[in-house]
Amino acid sequence: MLPRAQEYYARQQFSDEKYRRFLSQLHESIGMPIEFRVSEMPVFVSNEFRRSLELAAVDILRQCVSPEYRRQSEATLEERYTVPNEADHPLFAVVDFAVAESDEGLQPKLIELQGFPSLFGYQYYFAKTSKEVFGLDPSYAITLGGIGESEYIDLVRTSILGTHDPEEVALLEYQPEHQKTRPDFLALRTLIGIEETDICSVKKEGNRLYHQRKGRWVPIKRIFNRAIIDELDDQGAVLPFHWRDDLDVEWAGHPNWYFRISKFALPYLRGSAVPDTHFVSDLENIPDDLHRYVLKPLYSFAGKGVNVAPTSADIAAIPPEQASQWVLMEKVQYAEYIYTPEGMNKAEIRVLLIWPEDSDTPMPVMSLIRTGRGPMMGVRYNSVPWSGSSGGLFGDKDRAEG
Repeated sequence: MLPRAQEYYARQQFSDEKYRRFLSQLHESIGMPIEFRVSEMPVFVSNEFRRSLELAAVDILRQCVSPEYRRQSEATLEERYTVPNEADHPLFAVVDFAVAESDEGLQPKLIELQGFPSLFGYQYYFAKTSKEVFGLDPSYAITLGGIGESEYIDLVRTSILGTHDPEEVALLEYQPEHQKTRPDFLALRTLIGIEETDICSVKKEGNRLYHQRKGRWVPIKRIFNRAIIDELDDQGAVLPFHWRDDLDVEWAGHPNWYFRISKFALPYLRGSAVPDTHFVSDLENIPDDLHRYVLKPLYSFAGKGVNVAPTSADIAAIPPEQASQWVLMEKVQYAEYIYTPEGMNKAEIRVLLIWPEDSDTPMPVMSLIRTGRGPMMGVRYNSVPWSGSSGGLFGDKDRAEG
């Protein structure tokens, strides 16, 4: 990491006036105010640590497409949610790492993962605007994998739109105007021209779907799905199609991978970045040292349901038929390494990956960082100054002067 650059930024390059201007410019670039808390700072990351993140993310994702794991993850696919014509690998995926302490120094430790897209548009504007408004060294990269900004935009455009006109591609979400992730939807509209579509508003005729564009029903040829099955169920949403329908449509990210690449994968993964994890249903005995573990439900998002201090009673209270839906995961020791005027922060770094359909390997392309001083790093748990949603700037210039 780059601790001197981080401290120099906080002490010399930051000001309240610049922060207000940063938020104003970010809101203007995206087209709406941002409801979640935006941190006062980007996080400065060394190229060495960036490479560690990239290698770990790629290795983990490749494990998730192995024939053995694909057989194991068949258990995640309920018939009513299983979409035909599954792709050989996910088009989009994210891997969340804690910046953790170890005997060898700082290292990435897996927290969770998703075979699902993240904030590819918003994070681009966060990092770009940070560099511009705070006058940061232009040599810092805002992308991963050694790609430039224009290459990043082209890759996002091609991955989401394919060969189609943006009018024929649906960014599909449930009531998108009410989602906290809407800043990303609007950022993608600016970046590549795609518009959001409420999943309940589409029309089905035969095996084709249609959405309205400028008062016309336009055939949907490709779907960039952002709708979360859990939320659709919780809200009792009535869809005009069934997930198991054999639709005449391309999926920009096949929905089945949302289930396959999830916390379900954690007990099957191996590597120095992977904490020891077990399904509760596989435990012969409840560990005596539960203080070393975190209890997580398999299917939840934004940290909902995570128990960072489980007790034997908490585990015993899980009904036997639900025990396979929970994992007990070795607790990660977050490093308090990010200087802020309010104290030292911890961080989780999300690696956003794109795996093109004709490629042998996934590509790390962008970061999302959550930072704070509490026990959990989600934005909902960090609403005090110098915490919240952030992004990475990557380079080798760790210095105490501009």
